[in-house]
Parts: sequence; structure tokens; C-alpha cells
Amino acid sequence: MLLLRKQEINNTLRSMTATTAGLYAIPLYFLFSTQVQAEGFVNYQSIDTSLYFQFENKIDPQKTISPIVEAFGDYKIGDMYVYSIWQNSLQHDYKGDKSTYYCKFVPRLSASKITGYDLSYGPLKDVLFAQWIAKTKNVKYDYFPGISLDWQVGGFSWLRTIFYFENNANGSWNDQRIHIDYGIPFSNQLGDFRIVGTFDYTLGLGDNPEMIDFKPELHYDLGKKLGYQAGHLWTGVVVNPVKNKYKIKDTSNFRTNQFSYGVFIRYSFF
Repeated sequence: MLLLRKQEINNTLRSMTATTAGLYAIPLYFLFSTQVQAEGFVNYQSIDTSLYFQFENKIDPQKTISPIVEAFGDYKIGDMYVYSIWQNSLQHDYKGDKSTYYCKFVPRLSASKITGYDLSYGPLKDVLFAQWIAKTKNVKYDYFPGISLDWQVGGFSWLRTIFYFENNANGSWNDQRIHIDYGIPFSNQLGDFRIVGTFDYTLGLGDNPEMIDFKPELHYDLGKKLGYQAGHLWTGVVVNPVKNKYKIKDTSNFRTNQFSYGVFIRYSFF
């Protein structure tokens, strides 16, 4: 029974581990960017590279180091976010896969941009059709279509709520997800900061347990403090409380609830 349990966990890890592959994300992003720039299609785009050290993970190696590449582009008909992570164990005695990757593409089509009508109303800024396309090492693609609501709220650089229908790697439309991401800049006598992060909640439909994955990050503009141009070199801390990580139910025999934490260094290209 224990052997079957370990095999089940191993298979779940391969399908749900949060990790990365810049090799997938970057060529596609640059190909898309080059084509649209030729048509005057690009409003704005950026690339960020980071190195994260994370501790007290559950299921994953307890200690990891992860290079991350992120890209965002705002275009004439919508926008696209690309995320890729390459996660590596810092534990030499870890029995599972010591290195894995995860990459995610989130293209969104804007109803306001496509129709030419201003759909904003009160705090609502826009309505978009979103797609979440993800790939994990040795696992088929996940595909989540959804509807995004963008908000304009005082104090926030951005605030997005996306409602997804999940079509997971096993080919089942068996759950739904609410995703929120946000950015909040602020300054004080110490310098310039921003709080950015994501919140994911899966409803736990069918045989799935509900999952809550909250990941706030505090960024500090280290470059500006050192006398360089603002908005490029960042450092900070991240915490990641999760309930039923990777949608594996937490039990007394196998803990999947976690409160991990980490530090990072980040460089933003504009």
C-alpha cells in the first residue's frame, strides 16, 4: 500500500510540480514579438529574470533554487504573459526528480480593444477572453480557457480576476479555478517598494480537493537605492501558504499544506 501511495505521489508530482523552462517560453515570445512589431502591433513589452531560493516546500524538495524568466506584452488586441521556471533541488539526498521545469502562456483578447467600445464601468476596466496553457516536464499540456475582469482600483498598478475552466493533463474538464494577480507600489523613507503576487483557488469539483495557493512578494528597488536607474534591479522576499498543494489532499499521513518562504534577486528589462 505504501509503495502504491509513493508511486501515486510521484506521478502527481510530475504532472503538477511548479517549475520551469525558459527554453520553451523565450523563443516563442521573441518570435511573436518580432512579427507584431513589424505591423506596429506592440504597445508595450517587458522581460524579467529572477533567481529564487525557496525553503520549507512540501512535496517538492524542501529547499530549491530556481531561475525564472517572465515576459509581458500589451498588444493592439490584448496582451500575453509568459512564465517559465527551472526548479532545482538544494538537497543532495532528495529521492525524487532533482530538476524539473514548468512554463505557462496566458494570452488574453480584450473586448474593448477588439470592438473599439469602452466597456469600463465604475472599477471595472475591461473584459477579456483568457487562456492558460501550461507544460510541465514529462507531462501533457494543461489548457484552461476563461474570462478575465480587469479592474482600476486606487493604489493598484494592476488588478486582474480570471475565472478558468480546467482541462488538466489527464484530459478531464473536472474543475474550475479563480485566479487573482495584482501589483501595489508604495514608497517610504527606505526607498521604493511594490507588493505583487497571485492568489489561486480551485473549487474542488468532482473528486478534486479544493486548493488555495497564495503567493505574495515584497519587492525592493535595490538599483535605485544604489544610485542606478529605478525599476530594474529588485530584491525581496516571498511567502507561499498553500492548502492541498497540487490538489493533493492534506492528511495526517501525507502533509500537503505548506507555508514556504524565500528570497530572490530580480532584473527587469524594459
